[in-house]
Order: sequence, then structure tokens, then C-alpha cells
Amino acid sequence: MIISICLSILIGIIVKAYALPIVLRMIAIRNWFYVMFAADEGKAQREEILANLRDEIAEYRDDRYSSEVIAFRIFVRLVKGLPGDVAWCAPLIPALLVGKIVRWSETLRHYRVPNAMIAGVAVLGPLNYSFFVSPANQPLGVKLIANVVLILFTMLLWKHKHPLARRIINAWMGLAMTGGVGALVWMTVQYRLYEIMTFKILLLAMVAVLPAIIVVDKSWRNRLFKGRWWLIAICWAPIIAGSLAGSMLIAHDVKPLLETWATMALLVVGMFIVYGGIALASYVLCWFGIRGSAGGLRLVASGIRRLR
Repeated sequence: MIISICLSILIGIIVKAYALPIVLRMIAIRNWFYVMFAADEGKAQREEILANLRDEIAEYRDDRYSSEVIAFRIFVRLVKGLPGDVAWCAPLIPALLVGKIVRWSETLRHYRVPNAMIAGVAVLGPLNYSFFVSPANQPLGVKLIANVVLILFTMLLWKHKHPLARRIINAWMGLAMTGGVGALVWMTVQYRLYEIMTFKILLLAMVAVLPAIIVVDKSWRNRLFKGRWWLIAICWAPIIAGSLAGSMLIAHDVKPLLETWATMALLVVGMFIVYGGIALASYVLCWFGIRGSAGGLRLVASGIRRLR
């Protein structure tokens, strides 16, 4: 009982303190609608409403009315004017909607499919398909988390030019690479993979191929080599020579290392073919989605015109 009384008193105090500002905000929203639906007539109507409102508030204050009473009287006048507002704005709403829908349709019709959208669809599609066909029924929480993480990463790629988004992407990629290297080191020590010759050759091949990441990435390439390709060749040659020498010391032959490089190259080509096909299918899907949305908006605009 005491809590209800205290809440009632608190609500009453808040209503008394903020009743007039809230009602004035409602009036401002009403004026915005007038300006939005008809420029010249709306501005004239807005000026008339504001002028009458100031005079009305001044008269109420001269009569010693409290703020909540003034707010109540203005609110009653606002409610009484709603039918007239609806009758005035109703004929203009379809024309406004048609204009906006046509502009949206034209924008979508000439909209270029972003690379981030293609990447997002190319990853989300196979991911959810794998969840659907997988015999191990994953919990719904795992599926949602995976989709949310990929959607967030796609949004970051969409805004990759923004400094904050670029910083988050770099931190995310750094953590992923650190985690991958840490997992590889743990598996090497845990399962004594360093004693297997094939694993040693694989490590040599990977060490020789890792600088390709720097060569492919334009920002790193310009930052380290300033676009000078001969510097890349000079820096990469000792790594290749060291890997060949290491293969000679481990296997007494360079053939296992060359075979490993050939296998890695075939895997890369296969990945390009598979993911290239997925990316192409994603591009076609996004293109049809955008163009279909533009066509749908045009149909909606045509339907509104016919209703008028």
C-alpha cells in the first residue's frame, strides 16, 4: 500500500513537471507532418499553429493557470484537431509515398552489389546449409551465435573504411591468427608431431608460403616494400632457399618439399574454384534480390497510383 502511494505521488510529480514539454513536443511532431506533406501550405499552417500556441500559453499564464492545466487544455485542443489533420493530410499521403517509393526503386535499380554483401551471403549460406544437413544436431544457441558473429563481421567489412571498424577487424584477425598459431603449437607439443618427418616438411612449406599473405595484401605490401616488387623477390629468395636447405637436412631430398608445395597449390586452386562458384552464386542471388526489390517497389507505387 505504501509503495503504491509513493509511486502515485512520484508519477504525479513527473506528470506535473513534464506535462507541458511533452505536449509541446506533440505539437512539434504535428507541425513536422504539416511541413513534410505540403511545403508551402504546411509552412503557413505551421506558423499559424505556433503563433496561436504562444498566445494561448501567454493567456493561460496571465490567468494564473498551472503548467499541468495548460498542458491538459492544449492536449484537448490537439485531440479535437486530429480529425481535421487527418482529413487534410490523407489526400497528400499517397502522393508522398509514391514519390518516395519511386526514388527508393531508382536507387536500388542503380545500386551496385557490395563486396561485403556477397561475402556475407557466400559464408552464411553454406554455414546454415551445413547446419541443416549435419547429422550432429547442433543446439539452437550455437547456430544463432555463429550467424550473429558472421553478420557482425560482414557489417564491419561493409564499413571497413571507418577507422573504428578497421581497428576491430585488425584486432579480430590478430586474435584469430594468434589462436590458430597457439593451437598448432599445442597440438605439436601434445601429440609430439615434431618427431614426424612429414610434419616437419609441412612446416617448412608453410613458412615459405606465409609471406604470400603480405604480398597479396595491398596495405601491407605498400607499407613494407613501397610497391617495389624487386624488394619482395630479394626478401623472399632467402626464405625459399632456407626451406630447400631444411628439406635437404631433414629428408636428404627436396622432392618432399616440392610435392608439398604442389599439393598446397592444388588445394588453393580447388578452393578458388569452389569458393569462386559460391561467390558467383551469391552475387547472382544478391543482384536478383536488389533488382527484385526495385521491381517490387515500382509495383507498389503503381498500385498506390491506381488506388488514387
